[in-house]
Order: sequence, then C-alpha cells, then structure tokens
Amino acid sequence: MNTAPYIVLAAGGTGGHMMPAEAVSDVLNRHGYDVLLVTDARGDAIRNAMVDANRYVLKTSSHMGGGLGGKVRSVVSIIRSTLQVRGQFKRRRPSVVVGFGGYPSLPAVLAARSQGVPYVLHEQNAVLGRVNRLMAEGAKVVALSLENSQRVPKAAYTEVTGNPVRHLISKLSNIAYSVPFGFGDIRLLVIGGSQGARILSDVVPAALAALSDDLRSRVEITHQARAEDVERVQKAYAAASIKHTVQSYFDDVGALLLRCQLVICRSGASTVAELSAMGRPAIMVPLAIAADDHQSANAGVIERAGGGWVMKEKDFKADALAEKLQLLLTDPSMLRDASDAMREVACLDAAERLASIVESIAVEEGAR
Repeated sequence: MNTAPYIVLAAGGTGGHMMPAEAVSDVLNRHGYDVLLVTDARGDAIRNAMVDANRYVLKTSSHMGGGLGGKVRSVVSIIRSTLQVRGQFKRRRPSVVVGFGGYPSLPAVLAARSQGVPYVLHEQNAVLGRVNRLMAEGAKVVALSLENSQRVPKAAYTEVTGNPVRHLISKLSNIAYSVPFGFGDIRLLVIGGSQGARILSDVVPAALAALSDDLRSRVEITHQARAEDVERVQKAYAAASIKHTVQSYFDDVGALLLRCQLVICRSGASTVAELSAMGRPAIMVPLAIAADDHQSANAGVIERAGGGWVMKEKDFKADALAEKLQLLLTDPSMLRDASDAMREVACLDAAERLASIVESIAVEEGAR
C-alpha cells in the first residue's frame, strides 16, 4: 500500500494548463509526494507534458458551446465526471487537490469541495478564468501568476506565485541572449500554441518575403503550423528563398527558444511564461476570441514591461509585420533591451512557490 502523501493535480484541454501542472508535479515528486493527474482526452493527448504521470482520464466536454444542446451535454458530462472522481477519492482520499483551470479541472475540484478535501486553484492568465472564478471562494488559496489579476472574487484568498515553467526551461534561463549583430543568421521562431495558429501561417511568410534583400537572406525561420498548413507554408518560404523548418509539432520548444532571437506568437500564459523565463523578445498576436480576452491582458503585461510588442489580429497584416521586422532587425539594441525586460518579468521559482503552498496545506490536513 502506498503511504506517501497524496496530491491530485487537475488540468487538461491545452498545454497552457498542463505545463504548469507538470512543473509543480516535478517538485512534489522530488519531495516525496505521490501525484495523480486528473485530465481529459485532450490533455492526455499532449505528448510533451506529464508523460510519465499516473493519470485518471475523464470524458468531460471541454467547453459550454454548441447551443443549448451542447450546454446540456457539457453539464451532464461534468456531473458524470464529478461522480467518477468522487468514487476515485473515496478509494483513496487526497490530501490536497490543485486545479489549474479550464473545464477539465472542474470535476476534481467539485469532488474535492463536496467531500471536504482542501483545494488550491492556480490561474495562469492575467484574467481569472471562468472555472476558477466559480470555485475561487471555497479555495484554500487562489494562486495568481500576476499581480493585479483581473476578475478575482473579493472573498477569495490569493497569493502571487507566478506561472510555473517546466524544469528544462528554468535550467536554460540563465543562458545569455544572442543579439543578431553583423551579417550572421537571424533566427526567428513562430509558435501558435499547442494547436498552431492559421493567422501566423497566413501572414508571416508574406511579411518575410517583403523584407529587404539583405535581411531576407539572413533569416532562418522555424515555424509551427497546423498540419493542414505545413505544405503551403513550406512552399511560401521556399518561393522567397528563406531558410525554413516547418512542422506541426516540435518536441523540444526549450531548445528552439534557446536558439532563436525573436519569437512571433500567440500570448497564452505558458508561452508568455517561457518567453520571459528565457528572455526571448516577442511579437505577440493575442487570440481575439480567447475567453475574457485574456491573451490581450497577458500580452499587455509584457508590452508594458518592454519585453515585446503587441499586434492585434485586425492589425496583423503582412505589410505591417514586415515594417515592424525591418525596424527590429536593423536595430539589434531594441531586441537586446526587450530580452532584458523579459527576464525582469520572469518568476523562475513559481513551481516551488506553488508546491510549498500545497505542501503546507497537506501537512495541516495530515495533522488533523
């Protein structure tokens, strides 16, 4: 029988929820805790997060969309999943449940609340998500990634921990940024989150093709695109004689970030956290349909700190991006200053901070 203290982490849906869960899991495992991941099918399918973790996979619908029928099905699936998790907790009661937001975390948090198990919530974004808002007032702690996070219920008890980044990223964080001086390669990285981003595939190749000949000849781009867009993006770069690597998935984003000098990306929370940890300046294109416009809030924090530049979707056109790139790539001091500013935003011990909160609650629970 396993007698190690038992912690449940509830996360899923996207890498933005799974990556911080993995970071905290690593710390808890090192400290002798037994960790179970409760996730959904999408979280279970993410190939580079918590691959060795014990897991309990739910069939919970990941959103409340699809009209009235879709909402009813989502509610029914959440109720069913909550009952399943309650059964799991009756077989082995966790000391603490940690929810990382999103609908896949809701059944575990609901089960914890209904059975008197203490729970902690972690919010990755600058705006508290819907599930975390719903469950915040009953949480022992709502751990925030950013000061002055928006839409936090007044009755919630909060602590600012930062957004945990994977151990690999934190290990690489002290490696110096390489400014693209002289006539060497200019290494760009395009990432659109775990699902890619069509708008980046539509705009970036055309923008690079419009650069001056001397800059275009130096560009070397690594581009994550949706699987259905890979071939056309490859052809666009080849037609402009731009050195390129285009794939739908990259196993080691940390190594790509280490090598690159400018990132063009969405502004999901984990992307922003990893960029800041490694000091990589970025042109950020927030997802316009993101819930509560949280990606714009995330990007705004970085832009105000001087770590990057925000281009709204409606303004993200090939000519505008080409103009921005022409400016940045001909004045490397702007990139160097943005790299320094990015590092100022980083919170490299976020995983340890959050794990410490969880462990202190587990100790209290064990003493009862």
